[in-house]
Amino acid sequence: MPGIIISVILSALIAYLWGSIPTGYWMGKILRGKDFDIRDHGSKKIGATNVQRTLGNGPAAIVFLVDLSKGVGPTLLALLVPALNAGGWGPPIAGILALLGHCYPVFIGFKGGRGVLTGGGALLVISPTIFLICLIVTAGTIILSRYVSLGSVLGSACTIICGITFLLISQGNPHFFAHVTIQQLLFLIFSPALVIIFHADNIKRLLSGTERKLGQKVDTTPNAN
Repeated sequence: MPGIIISVILSALIAYLWGSIPTGYWMGKILRGKDFDIRDHGSKKIGATNVQRTLGNGPAAIVFLVDLSKGVGPTLLALLVPALNAGGWGPPIAGILALLGHCYPVFIGFKGGRGVLTGGGALLVISPTIFLICLIVTAGTIILSRYVSLGSVLGSACTIICGITFLLISQGNPHFFAHVTIQQLLFLIFSPALVIIFHADNIKRLLSGTERKLGQKVDTTPNAN
């Protein structure tokens, strides 16, 4: 038991620090100078969507890939390294902590993003099948509505539904192709629930009809916000 606890703590610490890498924040500094803080513009977040609105498509693509890798990296490490696996608890813990690291990054005062891509990267490792299903839901919603936030919320809800459904199926059929364990269910419920909670302000704007659509630019001149 002490060994498992130490393993979980190590997985959590590595994942949190990895997830805390503030890619979008640094991208703003690189492109606009040391006085530019992307958190002063648009949605005030450091994720790829706000980077796209404030800095353009190229920087957003880089942030997209790096933020996704922040979920993949520590979760895959916990899956493959016995000292970090903790009897199967390591990967879901790593996925959750990587997401929290992105949302509350220690390197820039605990003010980051909403965790969609980092959580998605962890989901890709934990359950590729659920990742694919939820990717279709998320991408389809964004394409049809042009609302990234709506796609993120529905994709997160889909993750929870799939996680619970596949666990129940797995209990009756251990050879189910999309087998889900109790350990994995921790991530499949907790992480998407956090993402939905972090989108509370977006949900309010969606309901009021004031949410920005994909591609809408943000004025980043000094007195614009």
